[in-house]
Amino acid sequence: MKIINLENLKTNATEYIVADLINKSPDFFTSHSIQEVSKEFNVSPSTMTRVCQKLGFKSFKATQMFVYEKSRMQMDYYKIVDSNGVNQIMHNVRGSALFTINETLNDLDPKLIETIAAKIYKAKRVVVFGLEQQTTSANAFVMNLLRIDIDATRVGSIHTFGQRAVFFDKNDFCVFITRTGWTKEVIESIKWARNKGIPLLILTADEETTRKLIGGEYDWTDMYLIETQTMRNEKLEYPIISSLPGEMIIFDVIFNTIISLNTEFIEKIKKSSAISLNWNFEGHL
Repeated sequence: MKIINLENLKTNATEYIVADLINKSPDFFTSHSIQEVSKEFNVSPSTMTRVCQKLGFKSFKATQMFVYEKSRMQMDYYKIVDSNGVNQIMHNVRGSALFTINETLNDLDPKLIETIAAKIYKAKRVVVFGLEQQTTSANAFVMNLLRIDIDATRVGSIHTFGQRAVFFDKNDFCVFITRTGWTKEVIESIKWARNKGIPLLILTADEETTRKLIGGEYDWTDMYLIETQTMRNEKLEYPIISSLPGEMIIFDVIFNTIISLNTEFIEKIKKSSAISLNWNFEGHL
């Protein structure tokens, strides 16, 4: 788990190295004075203070408190160890799910979500491509879009994707979900959609691999990528590290952002809930 998010930091090279060292040595950082930490990190105390302020904290001490609390949380909840009974299994599942949800949300760019939500809201048609485990999050997102009368379809093969998206153009939208980034059907479908100029979103747990396989020849205008955060420590011997909670939470954020774009949607969601309650408890619509 990243204690300090290093992406989009407005720091120089030295300051970036200091922030990275905080991530790598949280115990030392939180248990020593600013003079001792500065000496160990080979910078001056004034540079250390400046780094802390650029990270959004008022002081070195405030940064220490944040790093301490988050590193303790990592030890208590995110440490996956060998399974030994149901209690340990519950701990493992809780740890991976909490990590995925918390870190995925922490990494989300609100402006990017607003852009994607607006694109989907204005799209004539939406297709969501998800295979195997990803069919769960894909189906849930499509069902939500249908609730607000957005023409959405979930597909599970390159054949059905092609049959649906062959009619698509820049006024439509495609969503692709790939946990590993290695799924050939999804990668080739992304390339095909990009060549047609169709706006698209990619959800992946491995951004580096996904970008590499897509290739660098594409213009990423109207082509968006969000990484779902999962526990990828090579030392973990745990059979099911799922990206599904991250996918679901991203789709929930996008869906609720779409709803916020039209007050009529909010009223319809309330009415649909009332209809369900009437049927379940009073036997009529």
